[in-house]
Amino acid sequence: MRAILLAAVVFGGLVAYLGIRPTQNWIVWLTAALAALAVDGVVRANPRWRDDSPHASLVYLFLPALAVLGSGLFIDHAVDGYARPAAAVVPAAGVGLIALGEYHTVDYGTRLYGSMRLLLAITTYLTAFALYTVIFVNDVPLALAGLLVGVVSMALSMELLRESHLLGPSSLLVGLAIGISLGELRIALYFFPLDGLLAGALMIIGFYLATGLVHHLLDHDLEWGTTMEYVLVAAVGTAAVVVTRVFV
Repeated sequence: MRAILLAAVVFGGLVAYLGIRPTQNWIVWLTAALAALAVDGVVRANPRWRDDSPHASLVYLFLPALAVLGSGLFIDHAVDGYARPAAAVVPAAGVGLIALGEYHTVDYGTRLYGSMRLLLAITTYLTAFALYTVIFVNDVPLALAGLLVGVVSMALSMELLRESHLLGPSSLLVGLAIGISLGELRIALYFFPLDGLLAGALMIIGFYLATGLVHHLLDHDLEWGTTMEYVLVAAVGTAAVVVTRVFV
């Protein structure tokens, strides 16, 4: 029930943000904050939740908040006309599913843990792609763009790496390393003639490569074969982006 109510709130907030002219940016930020607070309550309502400290659930809140921001800003950039408010249905439902995913992944031993972690991973990568694209296409100073990409990458990587039971200061350090790497990639892409979608695709490939390798490293199962698989996927994805840029 809480997930359904959250989806309704997010839908209303995104419709208001996308429909009101002139654009009121505070609406999408307020909606993101409400989504984070709602997920905090959902997570703490799990019977297996044991930590009552104020910051214990912080790592669960990055994805829902950034999903609202990313979807709202991406739709605002990419969709025109009456389809803009209608497009809010998809991210609103997605945030409701994220709330369910965060709830069911509090306990690593639950029956739904594997499927919910997959759901959260998919929504994390989609959120990262949306935010990377929006940051790239907007007229943001290069240093600030690199900083924003780094912060987004750090926050979303902590959601992905939570599966490795890595919490506390260690997760901050690992997330910081990934954030710095992606921020540097954003700055490097400034020197290449790319549009927003292709740049977002290249950055999500880098994010996938960084988080995937670190995840296996933390689980102590990183082997040469696994490393080559990630490198191959990254190389094929990068080649596809280059071909698209040259011939399309």
